[in-house]
Amino acid sequence: MFASQAVKNLADLSLDLSDPVDWQTGSLRTIHYHLDITAVATEPVSGLFAIGTARGSIYVYGSPGVEARIKITEPASLRIKFLQFAALAFKLVCVDEHDRLHVWDLNSPGKPKLQRITGFGQSVNAIVTSPSHTHAFVALADGEIKTYDLLCSRISPYAIPNQWRLYDKKSLASGLSISGAPGSDVIIDMAIHPRDLNLLFVAYEGGVLVSDLKEQNTVRAFELILPPGAPGGSGFHAKDLLLPRRLQATALALHPSGHLLAVGYADGTIGFWSLEDEDKPLALRTLDSVGDEDLSAVDTVKLDAVLSSPQDHPDEPPREPIFKLAWSGFPNSSDPRGGDTVLTVLGGMTIDSSPGLTALLFPLLNPPAPPTPASPNATGVAPPLHPSIRTAIRQSLIVKDVYNYTTASPVQDFLLFPRSSPHFAGHYDPSTILVVSDSEVPEVRTSEAFEFPPPTFLGSPESPSAPGRPSTSQAAAGEDAGPDDTLAKELAMTLQSMSMSDEPRLARLPPYLWTVLGERLVKVDKQTYENIVRDKLVPVDGEVRFPVKGGVAWSEDFEGIMKLIKLQPHRILVTHLQDLSIRFLDVSPHLLVSTGPESPLTSSFPSLIPRLAIELGPLLIDHSLGLSHIPAGSGEYDPRLSKERVEEVHFATESLECVAVLRSGAVILHRLDVPAEEGAFGQKSLQDEELVSLSHLRARAGLRYSPVFGIKAHKTRGVVTACALSDVGFLAIAYASGSLLVVDLRGPRVLLRHEPNSHGGSGLLHRHSEPEPFLSLTWTCCSISSDPVVRLRLICSATSGATSVFSLAHNPPSAWSVVQPSVTTEVPARPIPGGSFVLDAKTGAKCGADRRGLAVVLQPDDASDAAKKYVFVAAGAKGVRCTLNVNGERIAKVDWGSKVGAVQHVEVIERADSCALVAFTSLGNALIYSLPHLEHIHTLQLPALGSSDPPSTEDSGDFTAHTTFPVPAGSSLHPLLNTDLHTLFSHRRTGPYVPPLVDLAFGRGTVPAQPQPVSLGPPSLVGSVLGYIGAFGGASAGEQIDTLLAGPDRPVPPPPPKRPDVRQGGRGGPGGDASASSSSQASVSAAAADMSSGVADLYSRLGNALAERGEMLGDLQQSMDSLEQGSKSMMEQAKRLAAQQGMKSWFGF
Repeated sequence: MFASQAVKNLADLSLDLSDPVDWQTGSLRTIHYHLDITAVATEPVSGLFAIGTARGSIYVYGSPGVEARIKITEPASLRIKFLQFAALAFKLVCVDEHDRLHVWDLNSPGKPKLQRITGFGQSVNAIVTSPSHTHAFVALADGEIKTYDLLCSRISPYAIPNQWRLYDKKSLASGLSISGAPGSDVIIDMAIHPRDLNLLFVAYEGGVLVSDLKEQNTVRAFELILPPGAPGGSGFHAKDLLLPRRLQATALALHPSGHLLAVGYADGTIGFWSLEDEDKPLALRTLDSVGDEDLSAVDTVKLDAVLSSPQDHPDEPPREPIFKLAWSGFPNSSDPRGGDTVLTVLGGMTIDSSPGLTALLFPLLNPPAPPTPASPNATGVAPPLHPSIRTAIRQSLIVKDVYNYTTASPVQDFLLFPRSSPHFAGHYDPSTILVVSDSEVPEVRTSEAFEFPPPTFLGSPESPSAPGRPSTSQAAAGEDAGPDDTLAKELAMTLQSMSMSDEPRLARLPPYLWTVLGERLVKVDKQTYENIVRDKLVPVDGEVRFPVKGGVAWSEDFEGIMKLIKLQPHRILVTHLQDLSIRFLDVSPHLLVSTGPESPLTSSFPSLIPRLAIELGPLLIDHSLGLSHIPAGSGEYDPRLSKERVEEVHFATESLECVAVLRSGAVILHRLDVPAEEGAFGQKSLQDEELVSLSHLRARAGLRYSPVFGIKAHKTRGVVTACALSDVGFLAIAYASGSLLVVDLRGPRVLLRHEPNSHGGSGLLHRHSEPEPFLSLTWTCCSISSDPVVRLRLICSATSGATSVFSLAHNPPSAWSVVQPSVTTEVPARPIPGGSFVLDAKTGAKCGADRRGLAVVLQPDDASDAAKKYVFVAAGAKGVRCTLNVNGERIAKVDWGSKVGAVQHVEVIERADSCALVAFTSLGNALIYSLPHLEHIHTLQLPALGSSDPPSTEDSGDFTAHTTFPVPAGSSLHPLLNTDLHTLFSHRRTGPYVPPLVDLAFGRGTVPAQPQPVSLGPPSLVGSVLGYIGAFGGASAGEQIDTLLAGPDRPVPPPPPKRPDVRQGGRGGPGGDASASSSSQASVSAAAADMSSGVADLYSRLGNALAERGEMLGDLQQSMDSLEQGSKSMMEQAKRLAAQQGMKSWFGF
């Protein structure tokens, strides 16, 4: 085929990109989404937050930019079973799937340092640490408890044998117990007394034992044996109702005063015990118990009624076991015993209940002083609990209020975030609760976070005032509205009333806890970016901050490339989540600017833009809007339970409008910063039946996006196959039926309804008898060969390659219409979505439907327009074609070939006043072609993308690829596991994206003092604070416990290294006024370090000698143990041989 002179005269648009050396692919940063969470932990003193996953990774998060990743190796990808912070030593402790204990030091700048990996030879059932000493208690499968020294990184000699076996034998011998089920001596939980470190509570399946560490004995045993006829959690229809039965313990929590404990059981009940009375529980209740009900007592009246007429008393549904308990106190009382408390319960619900967590509010514990005994107790044993005190304590266990944190799926775990104190098992004065739940995909965990406690418990906080909230005058004006607007106003008030409700506010989850289903990378100019991120920190109604902080992060700019970041464009990642929300993430490289410790990072990467959140769930409540298939009368709508999904999100980078395409076929448009007066007069009536106005529905105060209108789902049209949003106020939607809608957003109104039977004909392009959908829609402002006038045009390509070009004409002053008939042309078959571009044949600039193009359309220059030429690039499954002026002469054509794999996505890359076509294939290649002649320049081997889905690109050469979580075949949910940010031009680009250096200990305060014992009675009672359980010696200090557990041969722990002031970068001289407090803190730390260094120098030789002595004694002990073990082995072998000889002689062999 011979090219015309016009084609030959076309300039090469790829001159500056024709050298293969210019193309260097590289990976920039990976964004992780944690969907396989198995353990979570927080450290309240520093504010750090840690996540353990099923794939052997641990992530530690803190202040902006602070992130540390730790991987379990040898072998890799082991599930994290337990994860805890050791507050006093500031270490991170975990137990992996192979029951190995890992300890990392967090004190030094840089990545956490692995200190030791220790195995125990058997399964680890539980682990507990204290913020007041440096030992960890490790419960093993055989019921033994080992102690681990976190400072010396060794197993301490102190151990607690299986106490339950000893207790069970003793109880059975005395007739005070019943034979336990197999496994009753298995440890399921442990807790340290909140006010006496000497007491360790160990929850076995058979009950709870309290161990005195100093005396090395059991001082209390809480074993619940129901008498015959007591219903327990199984009710009066239990088969063994008339038999005594021991309940299996499953969870444990201690009251902040230290005088009460709550024990969860397998039948869904919670037993409340007094530490001073082990004989009988104070009460046994379920989550549904009312008043002072006690299910451990026999109600003879009800028992006789059920046994006499069981048909009149239906069975109660079974209950879940109690899986986890947390008892929280608050600084809400001057009484040292504390005020109201909240018990958080995981489990215990009936199987027909909605999944979630239950929070129980209890009144303060204030029993009166006991009566004066007739004779003093001289034995040193605590007197039995007086009946009046017992009654008063039972009254303090009557639930004042209940709140259920409902979730979409069963809850697997929860974590409370204390405001500052690490004591009381990390449950004191929490502000937020994180809930980790199952999902419809096996092994996928979803995360939610809420304000804690619920506002109804401790008073509802005042919601922040924000523009857009209906005032009193607006509410009064609404009373005069007609009946037609009643439903609309109720919906609007429902959305606005979230801030005034008693429901806990949501905590704004960081991106790494999201369940992301899709994303789109877009590039925006500086002015648009500044508009997007302005007022970023303004509060959003109904949300609270997620309480993660701590540490500092910075980058080293050794190559001096940070100054080049300002030349990079700003980029935004538009994501859509499982909860039917759309979130915007700032992934601009400008967030990474840091030149050292003196200028740390001030923002996370990616950085959430919270005010740009779009929530689609509330718009689906009203079935009359036609945006969902929810039947009428289906009750309250929960987007977490919906099968509806966001399939696509389209974002206009100039107008900043956002379109969401739903799985049902509905399409919803949101607009930024809509004036508050729009929609104030109720729902607007639209003339087109396909459209429904949403402008009367306001988003939460603080959110900048507001719904404008929706296109209803329609069964005849089917699902959406293509969507195109212009920057000049037009939207095009194509459907599986072959229908096409063109909407003018100014009305909104429908400009074109193109049905599949309307383009039937006998021409070559309309030879298909069955309607075929459009797969590619492209808005442009250009002229075409058959019409030299520059117009706003829509290019629609069908499956076969048949393409229709619709032109829009402007009718002053503001009306638009579609010019009929459309112009037809041909493109490669099976066009790639987003794979059509119209370029200026002289400059290579994209000719989109933007402000610049619209200005040309509205103010035409006939002479200039007639001389201007355009290149139409259209890519399909088999090849790509360039055409002059859309429907003119073909410029070039290229077939992909079969060896490169399937082409998934194409993009026109612009760089250095040149452009080139890049095709991304399924085999991980990028094919680069010149424009407009499609000459092959280079083939790039891309980094492993981890997914078969097409990447998301922007025209400067950066793109994202993602890895989806492995899901079963046929699953409708495909959440993202991580997002990888790549570039096609990695030269001098990758440096700023390298993970920053971190100092997790920066700015960390000191651990508060250990809480002291408080009396059970009034604090004014003389001599009432004498410790617990008759221990008149008082509570033990952390140093005493460390000495007790470590033994006399404990090596001298090395002194903590002198910490460098990372913020000052080692510079001398006084700091500025702005850093006075940090400088003061640094000087105090330096002084303390200098003082301690003298002592360390003085005792250094002594410490070394003691350490050597300890090592020698340890080696000697090991030798003695080895000899002893060898002797025992020889003795056992001799006995076995003797027994064998005896057997032979017995049987005559």
